[in-house]
Amino acid sequence: MISLLRRRYVFYLIASFLAGVASAMVVPWLISRAADHVFHLELKEIARVTSPDGAVDAVMIRDNCGAPCSYGYTVFIVPRGETAPSDYERDVFSADDMLDEKLVWKQPHLLAISYSRALIYKFRNVAYPLGEFGAKEKNWQYRVEIQVAPSSVGFSYLRDNDLR
Repeated sequence: MISLLRRRYVFYLIASFLAGVASAMVVPWLISRAADHVFHLELKEIARVTSPDGAVDAVMIRDNCGAPCSYGYTVFIVPRGETAPSDYERDVFSADDMLDEKLVWKQPHLLAISYSRALIYKFRNVAYPLGEFGAKEKNWQYRVEIQVAPSSVGFSYLRDNDLR
């Protein structure tokens, strides 16, 4: 009798552990899928400018998650003609609440991101758009410098009433 109770206890313990592991993996995935359907992120390419040497494109994507948030803006530098990646790991600039956004190539390897207003979340000033992991060394030699260029000299995202 004791042996049967002990086996049942061990079985319940193992079953509980496996159910906990399964729910820890499945439940977050289900929540993520449901959130994707509720807050459908609409991506739209709003600007594409080819570098003066014709090697790469600067691409600006605008995302819209709907009423609860403002538009988001992301800039990628990709080989000419390629679409912007959807994973956001190779972006060079990310901002919300942007006005008068513009991409301007000042030189073949120098891109300016111009705006009159932007809440910047991420900025990287150098990109290697032709570099691929495991590829030849020469692909990593092509680099682009990125500059942020607010349209006013005394630019501040915060307004006077925000500073009180």
